[in-house]
Amino acid sequence: MPPIGLKHRIGLVYTPGALPCFEDFGGLPTHLVREDGLVEGKPASETLDMVIIPGGSLVESESVKGNLAKEIVRLSDAGKFIIGVCAGFQALAKSTDTGRASPTPIIRHGLGLLDVDFTPMICTDRVKATVTGQSFMTEEPGQEVTGFHCHTYGKITLHRGAKPILFSHVKRVNYRNNPQDIVSGVANKEGNVVGVLIHALLDENPSIRNSIIKSLEISREELEEIRKANMALKAKMKREVGVSTGLTSQNNDKRETVSACLLFTATESGAGKTFILAGVAGALKKRGFNVSVLKVGGDIRDIVPSFYLIKEPMRRYSSIKIGDSGWKPIYEAVEEASRDYGLILIEGAMGDLTGLLNEEVEHPFSTVEVALALDAPTVLVIGCEKSGIEGALTDAVYHVDFLRKLGVNVVGVVLNKVRLSYMGEKVSLFIDKVFKVHGVELLAMIPRMELEERGMIPEVEIRYEDFGAKAMEAAERFINLDRLVELVKPPKKTGVDFKNFLENFKKLLLSSYMPPSDLKIGGETFANRL
Repeated sequence: MPPIGLKHRIGLVYTPGALPCFEDFGGLPTHLVREDGLVEGKPASETLDMVIIPGGSLVESESVKGNLAKEIVRLSDAGKFIIGVCAGFQALAKSTDTGRASPTPIIRHGLGLLDVDFTPMICTDRVKATVTGQSFMTEEPGQEVTGFHCHTYGKITLHRGAKPILFSHVKRVNYRNNPQDIVSGVANKEGNVVGVLIHALLDENPSIRNSIIKSLEISREELEEIRKANMALKAKMKREVGVSTGLTSQNNDKRETVSACLLFTATESGAGKTFILAGVAGALKKRGFNVSVLKVGGDIRDIVPSFYLIKEPMRRYSSIKIGDSGWKPIYEAVEEASRDYGLILIEGAMGDLTGLLNEEVEHPFSTVEVALALDAPTVLVIGCEKSGIEGALTDAVYHVDFLRKLGVNVVGVVLNKVRLSYMGEKVSLFIDKVFKVHGVELLAMIPRMELEERGMIPEVEIRYEDFGAKAMEAAERFINLDRLVELVKPPKKTGVDFKNFLENFKKLLLSSYMPPSDLKIGGETFANRL
């Protein structure tokens, strides 16, 4: 129950697909609004003074419906305040075309409280934005504010009833450098319903937060009570892994004195890094680890499924800068993350070597350079879907050998999307033997999961609740999590010379490998060991 002195009640939508802890929303939410639209057994429209609809996969998950949708509309009709952030904005809109990788539009209808439509446009920048219109949360046109974008459907078509209140100055759109100003905030004509694409707007900009407090006529004394209620609410939310899963994080009394890290990479995109990382992050959160995730490069959408499970906010250091993509330089990002978390999982970008030969940009420009710069224990994820287990084995043992010759600390391999149709005992034993002969630890063989339908594929269309559940199931069933934790170690500054590293990479490519029959391991040839 909230403190007795609490007069104003600010709700936060808490439903599958939502990201209620992705940002702090200015420390204002005091109550949760679930799928039934109730707050402490009473209709939200009768209980709340304001509701915040967070980002997430709300449109794809279609979780703002039924009684919840009715209560949000009633709040609007009563002139009470509503803020929709990113997917919450889309839920308030007329429609969103989620068919980014479809030959025809895939239209999802919203509540129609904001007279706009959305179509695909990707942006994951940290941004500055300009206030251009007034509402209950924007009072000063011309003011500059900050935050970040993390959206796939960000192109807004305005109609008559929509009043633009924010324009973001973005640098990259749809994976390309394309500086432009885009509409990123809209209010209805009455000014009581607002949608914004910018995350962390309430956290980073006191003027926005203070405008809301002023509009609600919250006194200084009551604001203290709201802060206390908010702290209790966040603690309650963070005890659960994911949203409405019933999975509770264990209490972990041990306090890590030194932060440790583990980097996940792959030979190519599509191997399943995002899936593996989300499952591991969620499973370790469930075990009580103080865990967070970082992304190499700017496409922070890849680590959002992990944030859905671990209930941590996206921070200024969550994206490691490579070239001109990303937010924070390597060492700054990891150093800041180490102050907040005991275990840092890092997801690589693209294939591990992608970008290494690009001499037109500032390095680091690849995941392998980040791994080397941190001396990070590195897990290589190999997808078995395209080349089969035979091709995956070949890729794994020789790619690990190549990376180790470059100085990368590869600690093991995860074979993902394994077809088990002929995976008998004889084949399994042979696979184990291959890895042992090459001195590579096989951390897991994960069978092909049913993830190919729309709504389960990152960067196309995703439902966080379904994707997260499958990822955790895979991690807990097939990965030795105790062993994985044993492999982590503190990151360190290696002072790598990226120019020399590139030259070493080129020389190694031009050198000739010993054929497998001549490869010596422990005094024996590869052929004899087999």
